[in-house]
Amino acid sequence: MLFFSSIAFSMLENAISVIFFQRVRIQRRHFLISVIIPYVNIFLMGLGIVLVSFIAGAMETLKNRQLIIFEWRLSLEGTSGVALYILGILGEVLMLTSVYMVMPVVRVTFRHALIGGITATILWEITRHVLVWYYAVLSMTNLIYGSFATAVVALLIIEAATLILLLGAQVIAELERKTNELTREKLSGFET
Repeated sequence: MLFFSSIAFSMLENAISVIFFQRVRIQRRHFLISVIIPYVNIFLMGLGIVLVSFIAGAMETLKNRQLIIFEWRLSLEGTSGVALYILGILGEVLMLTSVYMVMPVVRVTFRHALIGGITATILWEITRHVLVWYYAVLSMTNLIYGSFATAVVALLIIEAATLILLLGAQVIAELERKTNELTREKLSGFET
């Protein structure tokens, strides 16, 4: 599994380097850094998942409690689900931002990586809700593929996630291209 995940990360790194092609020709990353980055990133994501699990457990204990303010009783039952969804969205944005910070060979500013992460998160949430609706209402995947339906659905979801990840990288590349054009416009003209 480690071998295939490192191959997947190197393929993703190559795809992202194509998006940032103009700047990659100038800069190169050492081979060992490219090998280590996927494992460190996955380790940090795993720590984030453990942290979210502890927070989810704490929120589940709050579900059965009530908040009393000036004799008003406010049940915390529905708030845990909303808080977990918002926490998941924030975690997704941070995870994608970290991917956009470390995966490209070139240096990406945090602001551009955050914008790319937010874009990819919005696209993923829309795609996720559409896929859930499609497979719940319209799809006949189980009838057509039988026991292979899970593999087919998983491959389609992985393809959608990869496309969204690359679209976020394209947004970052376009933002940086626009920033470079604005910088060149400011520098051109009469200079002493």
